[in-house]
Order: sequence, then structure tokens, then C-alpha cells
Amino acid sequence: MVGRASCAVGLALALLLSSCNLPGLPAPSASATPANTSRVSHLQLSEAEDAQTLDPALIDDPTSLAIGAEIFQGLTRLDVTLRPVPALAQSWEITDSGRAYTFHLRAAKYQSGATVQAQDAVTAWKRALAPKTASPLTTFFAPLGAHYPGDALNGVQAVDQKTLVVRLPQPDSSLLTRLALPPYWLDDPGLNGGVSSGTGPYRLDKWNRGRGLHLSAFSDYWGPRPQVRGVDIEVEPDNPKRLDRFTSGAVDIAHGFTGPQLLAFARDPKHLSELHKVANTRTTFLGFNTVAGSGYGPPDRMAIAQAIDKGRLTDLALYGSMLGAPATDLVPPGVAGHLDRPLTGFDPISARTGLDQAGFPAQIGLYFSTNSTVGRVARDLQDQISSATGRTVNLHPTGDFFNRAALDQLPLFIDTWSADFPYPSDVLDNLLASNAQFNNLRLTDSQVDGDLAAAKAATTWEAAIKAYQHAEEIVLADHRLIPLYSGVEPYLVRSGLKVPFSGGTIAYRWEDVR
Repeated sequence: MVGRASCAVGLALALLLSSCNLPGLPAPSASATPANTSRVSHLQLSEAEDAQTLDPALIDDPTSLAIGAEIFQGLTRLDVTLRPVPALAQSWEITDSGRAYTFHLRAAKYQSGATVQAQDAVTAWKRALAPKTASPLTTFFAPLGAHYPGDALNGVQAVDQKTLVVRLPQPDSSLLTRLALPPYWLDDPGLNGGVSSGTGPYRLDKWNRGRGLHLSAFSDYWGPRPQVRGVDIEVEPDNPKRLDRFTSGAVDIAHGFTGPQLLAFARDPKHLSELHKVANTRTTFLGFNTVAGSGYGPPDRMAIAQAIDKGRLTDLALYGSMLGAPATDLVPPGVAGHLDRPLTGFDPISARTGLDQAGFPAQIGLYFSTNSTVGRVARDLQDQISSATGRTVNLHPTGDFFNRAALDQLPLFIDTWSADFPYPSDVLDNLLASNAQFNNLRLTDSQVDGDLAAAKAATTWEAAIKAYQHAEEIVLADHRLIPLYSGVEPYLVRSGLKVPFSGGTIAYRWEDVR
């Protein structure tokens, strides 16, 4: 998907929401799609980029993901709390201590007219893993024991036309979330020649590559009838022209604008209600490496946290907070399990006192990648920490940041993580687990590892989320890292139109627009 490595800047999209009271596992018999009372019959959208592909095995960019989510479906989907609920599977059971999932498929049709069968999942997933498909998404089959093109798909069996059994080598509570996203989406295996046919509420009628797409509501959709009957998407890479199209009233929803553009747009009070800052799955933080940064003790780390005004940081470095929001958690709001935690606040007097009492030296080195956004952040942190603590902060833009971080050569650094799927394991397992590839903190904590393992093995939503939240709490309480800001993706929405922006990697659903 769009962001596998740390410091990735993909536009995986999500609503700025707090999931501190997440519900339990879905009642599988519950309705998967709410009733739609929309009076909007047609939407005109404007995108900066065209979809790269509408093949569920290959979708790896934000535009393709947003459009593909309306054409294709998986066994599950994610509701507004990022909780997996029934989609093509109307119910399921989890047995064998989280190692076996039995899915019962609903009566659904592809847009080709064919009926969905359990064997279609086996076919689609094997195709995604086939070397000739060259899918960039094979690592998403990790819970099934497959990681690379050519790996075998074991443990997946179509018992009959409507029953699919998935057996995992080890429990993995992320499975139900992953099933809601590509490469797990199903399309009609009976079609060849590059033609795709999904089961979603909209079907593709026309695709003029590089210029636009037209989609219409699928009349045999298994869920509630979409009231938005037609959607046109124009592709306009020129930002000023795209903004003009919106302000002239020719476009209902548009996004992909720069920070300066949005600042100018928001200066007009009448536009404020049209600007919606939708959080994505990206989070940026300060990290202390336990090897190179061993000189930073708990009081020192707390003092540096007290030296940072996150509101000022996002205002100055992120264009009036148009591209980010002050972090209240390491897990960003677009990922399940996010909490609005009472993190250490800005207290410059305590910051200076703490470092003075600890006998902390007069120099602080701050390392970061050469990304321009991170550079602005670093310069403001330099000013803030220097002013608050009386220390000199030396900036070290690092061209080989990732290599040096992996070699434990960066004592104090700015890092960014962009989750590929909106489940806390994508953030916490990668950043906090001992020996994880992207654990640039070089953190080794048996209690954190125990919580992460318990979360992965959990068979209920509540237990998994609680364990992930506790693992993160341990690290934050010790100030092993300092969350700085969560990324946002601004959308412009025509006045009078109601768009229920939802969480995860998909910003909103066309069928939910009112």
C-alpha cells in the first residue's frame, strides 16, 4: 500500500476521531451498511491524480484505493470506528484460540451478474500471490503465512459455495481489518482480459485515462440502494485550476491542495465551512535511541517533552495546521485504538529546571531526514527547545537517515510512520516490538513485547485494543518517544453537502453523502 517504511508520506486517509471507547467485536449478523436517506443523486469529484489501476491485486495508491473501495469489497468492511463489520461475509466464527476463522458468505452478485462463491476468495488471493501478477501487496498475506510472490497459500479452504475456512499458522487479530482492504477484495474470476467486476455499490462505466471516470450505482448491489446514483471524477493535476473548479461551483468535492493554497482559501470566512481536515494514518514523533541516546535519562526526556508547544509547531511548520494536528497519541486518529491521552504538556520553566537539575550538557543534537516538511519541523523544534531549556540545539539533516537510524547512530531523531492499514499492529508492532525492523528506538521491553503478543493473539476486539493501548502507554509514560503531530488531508466540500468522513485509509463513501 502507500506507506510501508518509516518517514513515508503516503496519503492514506482517515477521519480525525478518538476511539477511546471502541466497541467490541461486531455482531456478525448486524447490517453492514446504514440506510441512506440522501437527496444527492450525483457527485462531481476532482482529483489531482488518476487511478493507477483498478485491479484489486495491484491497488497501491490513494486514488485507486478510494475508487476501488466503491467497486470492490472484501469479506469485511470497516465502520466509522475502524472496526471490521460484515461485508461479503455476513457472519463468522473464530475458533482454535484465534487460529481458525469460518466465514459464511451472503448472497451477493458481481457486477458481471455472476454469483459470489467461497472459492472466489481462494482464486483471488492465489492470483495476488502468483509471481506473474507482480503484486506489491503480497506482504498483506502475512497472517496467512505468505509474504512474497510465489509463496503458497495454505490453510484457506472453500468448504462449500458459501463457507470459507481460513486457518492461520499463528493467531493474528489484524486479519479482520486486512480483509476489508486490497489485495483481499474479490472480483469475478470468470472474467479475463484485464476486465474487473466487483460487488460494490458502484460499477465503472467509463474510464478516460488521465482525464476522468464515470461510475453509476450497481442495481443488483446486495446492500441498501445507493441514493447517489452517479459519480463523475475529473482528473486535474493543476492545483490552481482544480481550486478554481471548486470555487466556481463546478465540483462538489476536491482535495490534494498545498498548504499555502489552503491558507489563502481559509482567509475568506465563507470558505471555512467548506474546508474539512481529515486525519490520515501518519504520525510524526521524536525518538530517543537507547544505544546512541543512552545519555538521555527519564528526567531529560520529560524535560524535552515539556519544551515543545505542539500547537505552535503545527501552526508554523504545517501551514497553520492545514497539514497536521498536534498529536495526542503515537497511534494516529486514523488508526483503531487511538486515544486522546493526557500527554506531557508545554512547560518551559519545568523543562529548563529539569535539565539543569540533571546536569544535562549545553548541546543537543537533533537528527532528521532531508524531507522539506521535516526540515521545517526541525527548525521550529530547534527554536522551541533552545528557548525553553537554554541549550544549543544543533540540527543534523541526514541524507542516509534510515541506514544511520538502523545502525543506532542517531541519539535524538524525528521520525514518521504511515500505516498501511488502520489497525494498531501496523504502528506499534513495527515501532515498539523488540528487534522489529523499524524499531529505531532500539527499545527492548519485555512488558511491551508481552502486551503486543497478547494483542495479536486476542480473539475479541476489546482485548486486542486494550493490550495495544497498554503497550503504548508504557513507552509514552517513560518518554521513550514524544508524539509530535498526526497528518491530515484537507478536503473541500461544497456548502450544503454533508460528507460523513470515516476512519482508516478510505476518507469517505460516496453512498453515504447527503
